[in-house]
Amino acid sequence: MPPADKKKHYELVVQDDFLVLLHPVHPLSLQIPRSSSTDASLGLSVEHVEDSQHVHGRRMAFDAIYGVFWLLRGPYLAVVTQSKLAARGVGDAEIRVVQKLELLLIPTQNLPTLTPPQEQDERTYIDMITGDIAAQKLHFAQDFDLTHSLQRIAAFDGKMGSIAERADERFFWNKSLCSAFIEQKFFEWVTPMVQAHVEVTEQLKVKDKSFRILYISRRSCQRQGMRFTMRGIDDGGNVANFVETEQICLFEDGRQTSFVQIRGSIPVFWSSPVTMKYAPKVYQAGDVERDVAAFQKHAYQLMSLYGRVLFVNLIDKKKEQLKLGEAMAKTVADASTKDSHILAAVRLVWFDFHHECRNMKWGNLEKLIKQVDDDFLDHGYFCKSADGAVVNKQSGVVRTNCMDNLDRTNVVQSLFGRRSFLLQVNETEALQGNVLNSPFEEFERTFKRVWGNNADAVSLFYAGTGALKTDFTRTGKRTKKGALMDGYNSCVRYVMNNFMDGYRQDVLDLLLGRFAVSRSKPSPFQTPGETLESVLAKLMGLVVAFFLVETYRGGGQSYMLERLFRSVLLTLLICAGLFSVLVKKGNSLGKKLVRLPSLRPQDGCMTAWKR
Repeated sequence: MPPADKKKHYELVVQDDFLVLLHPVHPLSLQIPRSSSTDASLGLSVEHVEDSQHVHGRRMAFDAIYGVFWLLRGPYLAVVTQSKLAARGVGDAEIRVVQKLELLLIPTQNLPTLTPPQEQDERTYIDMITGDIAAQKLHFAQDFDLTHSLQRIAAFDGKMGSIAERADERFFWNKSLCSAFIEQKFFEWVTPMVQAHVEVTEQLKVKDKSFRILYISRRSCQRQGMRFTMRGIDDGGNVANFVETEQICLFEDGRQTSFVQIRGSIPVFWSSPVTMKYAPKVYQAGDVERDVAAFQKHAYQLMSLYGRVLFVNLIDKKKEQLKLGEAMAKTVADASTKDSHILAAVRLVWFDFHHECRNMKWGNLEKLIKQVDDDFLDHGYFCKSADGAVVNKQSGVVRTNCMDNLDRTNVVQSLFGRRSFLLQVNETEALQGNVLNSPFEEFERTFKRVWGNNADAVSLFYAGTGALKTDFTRTGKRTKKGALMDGYNSCVRYVMNNFMDGYRQDVLDLLLGRFAVSRSKPSPFQTPGETLESVLAKLMGLVVAFFLVETYRGGGQSYMLERLFRSVLLTLLICAGLFSVLVKKGNSLGKKLVRLPSLRPQDGCMTAWKR
């Protein structure tokens, strides 16, 4: 059990003319004037405070500043008022996760007059931001840089300032919302938030080595979204569902080791928008030059951060996945031909996971390990001795993808995680054994559990449910219970992806500051045309119509219940037939019924690309 939460970090003093924020460490106050202003700088000022008790006003304790949201009524200060301890990390630093976010309207004078629809929109925006913030798993730490791996932190060597100043913007989720503080270099007031899965194990032992393992899966905020609203790459080289997973071993003797691997969407321009079809069609832009240019940027980003890059593609070699895999292979080949640096540092391996592991042949994953093991071993891992000296560096990274970068990717990443751990504890003989297991039972139980938890967490972010195939990740084999759970999760994913992900995408766009709220534009929440709710209302009308027809046919009150039953049954049969068509093929009605994002257009919802 984690220790009890410690007291709040900051204090907010609410005055008529100012919001005064008191720093927990430095004798400083941050003052925000409450006059009506459209100035993005907010007129912030920092003052030295000898005795904070002399600052009068209504006080509120909070853990961190999330940022400033500009909504219809004006700017709101967002503060984290509840958080809980997620783990104690490197150096026993507290890693916390946001539980509650509160918005406080900054201006008190000359507030704009909103129409009733705008008032409703304002309430909607606030509810989207604060309503289910705990589900976003936004983590932060005051004394540890969550945005960087141990290797990148070691490279700074004290050369850069505060955590906020040097934070990796890929994982700095609230950066744009803290722009007023950052532009004026008030870094001591900025706490980077990272959407992540964080878990630390209990003390483990392998032979004479005692250690804990800290897992951090950082989800990039660049090109982030839901499963069918955000796919592929953008012109800046950012890919959807990019996640950096770091496996840190904290040894009892003070030694620290780290192994990093990454996942991300297939790095070409493609989409698969929902239409109520169970497996939505895949659309490709078909612009080879644009694919190559974007991939080159992506490859250079990865090479500059990680060194050599081994792309492991796990999608099928048939049907639409085959076309997408061929597009990826051609893009990598063309980029390598054009650029000698990419040719030297990038390698692609395409392993058809479903074909190789069909009929429970999980041992065939050894084929993949043999294909990539030389690269994997050359990449190595990061190691820092107890006295702080860097002993080893990781010189490359494995980048794994499947269609969603979830279920198949989770299985394969756990294999690499296990093999790296065996290297870190110097048990190289175990590398020659079963790739799905190790001879250390206590470690294996914990390892499989935490990798299963990691798989579920990353899947929840992107697809709305826990991962599929986690019975294999957790136990090393597939089970009937696991297969049933996969069926259940697949059904839940279908509902989430078609009818809820548009809203979830909108929430992300607000939390990331990617949508500019405007009083001069129409409400983004207007939904013209057919909706799921209107169709359900029509179906209820259909039941009533059938019932009236049956009643008109006569037969007396004794047949009333039978008529109602026939009316409902006939309606259900019509619905079942329509639903069957929608699930198998999808059509124009399906496109109207699904819930797409309202706030900003997403290229992941495009169908105007070549099939």
